[in-house]
Order: sequence, then structure tokens, then C-alpha cells
Amino acid sequence: MGMKAMGWRRGGHGVVGRMGWMWVLVGKLNGDVVVKCNTSEQRVTWTQNGDPEPMAELVAEGQTLTILGLDLPATGNYSCWAGTVLLDTTYVVVSGPPPPGEKGMNVSCQAESYRGSFHCSWTGPRSSVFRARLTRSDGSLGEWVPAAGRRGRFSASFADPSFCPFAEELRPLQLHLEGLSDTSYLNFSIRFFVRDIVRPDPPQELTVQRRGEQLHLAWAPPASWPLPKSYFALLYRLQYELPNGTQVDKYVEGAEETWTQERVQRVRISCQDPYANPAWSPWSAWQDVDAAQQRQLQAH
Repeated sequence: MGMKAMGWRRGGHGVVGRMGWMWVLVGKLNGDVVVKCNTSEQRVTWTQNGDPEPMAELVAEGQTLTILGLDLPATGNYSCWAGTVLLDTTYVVVSGPPPPGEKGMNVSCQAESYRGSFHCSWTGPRSSVFRARLTRSDGSLGEWVPAAGRRGRFSASFADPSFCPFAEELRPLQLHLEGLSDTSYLNFSIRFFVRDIVRPDPPQELTVQRRGEQLHLAWAPPASWPLPKSYFALLYRLQYELPNGTQVDKYVEGAEETWTQERVQRVRISCQDPYANPAWSPWSAWQDVDAAQQRQLQAH
């Protein structure tokens, strides 16, 4: 099932859309739905999912078929025939219930910086296909983006070319998701600000040098983090592991180096935007202090 070129219009007791070569009719749960056969034939027969005797309660009249009290067993592929000749096909689904609150179907979006690009993921029925569209920060509509899906988990990536990282966000972005499963049509939206979904990449180039009784640590911001540093500051969190296994955190803001007199076995680092206060970045890999010292001695 694909969602190529899907556009919706109001039809008989439902919403009709084109999906590839097939018509899709979305009806309300327990409502009546009228399926039309696109033919000049006056006498046609109907099948549901290939079955000439559907379990659904149906009323056939000329080129139309009325499904009474649409429920999940009544959904599926309705085909009209003239003898053994297939005339037309319509896929009937139920309009899914609205998702609870703003959370939608467990939608999660994340941006690695303020460059206006981000990635979203959500859950849905395993049989679903989804597409997504972004209403940008300037109010314009983006193109529909097909979502990748596997085992009920779906995702898509977006970019807002009108997003300005130096400007205050006055209007939230809106993400609209539209999905189709073998029984249901799903349609919902969420709104968010980029500042609320930023999670930086880990800091890079962490180096450790022992100088006498002290340990000098230096690092660089994530390669994906925007410049200048004076505007896009980062708060760094270093985690030391001591010989007895205890882990100690140290926070550094406005600098990319620090000293410690702790007897440290290994260290790792993460970062955060201190002003928007979003999530911390993932941790960098552990850096073994003795191994780092040995590498530096070999390099010299």
C-alpha cells in the first residue's frame, strides 16, 4: 500500500481520495458509506476483499453500494463487476479516533542544532503507511514527505529553509501526519518550537593530559553546532570515574578546557544549550586516562 498522489475530497457519506491507481473512501465509524462504481454498466455485482458474499450489511442499487453501519470488519477492498470483468475498485477505511492530547501517536522530534532541520518519529499500526508535511516558521507549507516505517515505528526528516537561528521564535512549527492502514485513516497534527526539541550531538576531540599532579582536559563543540560560540553557548558536563568506581560530575560553561586534581581513571563528556534548557546530548565515548597518556607518549 502506498500513499502516492493522495488528495482528498468530500464524497457520498465520506471522504474520497486517490491512492495510486485505487480510490480510497474514508467513512465514520458506525456511519453509512456509499461506494460508487465508475462505469456505464447498469447492472453490476460487488465483492469485498474478493468475497462475493461479504459479511457487511450492504444495500446495492444500480451503480452504488451502501454499507450500513461501517465497522472494522466492513472495511477493505470493494470491487464492482460485470460478469467476470472488473469495472472499478474502492478501498474503504474507517476514520481513526483523534489521538489523545498534543502527544499524538507518541510523536517525538529532535534537532541537533538551530539550523532548521530535524527528525521526527512516531508509532502507528504495523500495516500503515504515512506521509508528513511541515508548516514552516514563516507560515508556508512544505511538500509532503513519505515516512519510512518498520514494525509500527515511523520516521521522517524535515528542513525549514525559512528558519533563522538568530531570531526569536514567535510562531511554532506544525507537523501534519496522515496515515492509512488496512482498516483506518489516521490524521493529526502537533505544534512545537525548535528550541524545545534541540538535543546537541556529543562534544568532540576530547583530549586528556596529565601535567604533574593535575589532569588537563580539552574538547571541541559538536561539529553540527552553529557558530559563533559567543551566541550559541554550550554548557558542558564532564563525568569522571574514580579508581573505586565512583562517578563525579563537573560542569563547565563558557570554556572548552578544565583542570582537575582528582585521581581519574576515565572520563566522558556531554553538552546542553544552557538557555533553552533542552535535553543533554548523548555521552561521548569513555576516554581512558592511562591509555590516552600512553598514546600521547608514543606520538612524541
